[in-house]
Amino acid sequence: MDAAGWYEQLSMRRDLSGLVGSPRWDSWKEIDNPPPTSNRCEEILEIIRSTPLPDVSENLLLRVYFYGGAMHEFKLRDPKYSKGVHLATVRELYMTERNIDEINRDYARNFFAQFDKNDWLDDLPIEYPCKDWIDESVDAISSSFGFHVNARVNLMVPDKLLVEQFKLMLTELRRSGVFVENYAKSDFSGWTRFGVLPYLDLKIWEKESGIKIPNRVMADAIFPPGEGGEEVVRKTTEKLAKQLLTRKSLETLASIAAHEIAEQNSD
Repeated sequence: MDAAGWYEQLSMRRDLSGLVGSPRWDSWKEIDNPPPTSNRCEEILEIIRSTPLPDVSENLLLRVYFYGGAMHEFKLRDPKYSKGVHLATVRELYMTERNIDEINRDYARNFFAQFDKNDWLDDLPIEYPCKDWIDESVDAISSSFGFHVNARVNLMVPDKLLVEQFKLMLTELRRSGVFVENYAKSDFSGWTRFGVLPYLDLKIWEKESGIKIPNRVMADAIFPPGEGGEEVVRKTTEKLAKQLLTRKSLETLASIAAHEIAEQNSD
């Protein structure tokens, strides 16, 4: 699988792992009055067990619960917001405003609205004077500051200078301690060799059944005879699987997939 394929399978399993055994998962058993011998939970699990690498977009049930966002862009081969750097969408602009403290948000609206009704040349009293934070970074007063930042690009400036300034901005952001630079080329063959997907499927089965799988049994299940072992499961597979399901890892993988698709489209 390429980066987009890995993103599809890992993100689906992350969502599935978080749902199995939860109150929401249990409530799905009654959705739409399924037949007595079936329920939505069992159907979803059966689909994945019969087809370990399903195409989420081609199955209605998987599409309803797991499809969307970056995965949708990859299926269309037209990545936009899944890239690490992209033009902000209307949704993102709205969400940025929404994450600003309500008092600051209302004040900023009133500050700019007063110029709509007053002639700037008239010596009229300003009801809402300019506050220092109005000219600060939006992210500095946003509750969502962390994984994403809002940047503005002046296309009148030469590309070379823009790239250098972007690099400097990244250096400053990484130095802040909020961000950690930890990118390494994805080792898809290694993920396969260490049995990441079958390991995750069996961990989901653990939650569903309430039965604990010892590492020795897990190793026998996910590795070919004579390969792997319980120490490999404990020291490598388990840690790798947990790391791959983190938000940072999946968003990095999505960005890699978007970049790969964009390069292919430009050829």
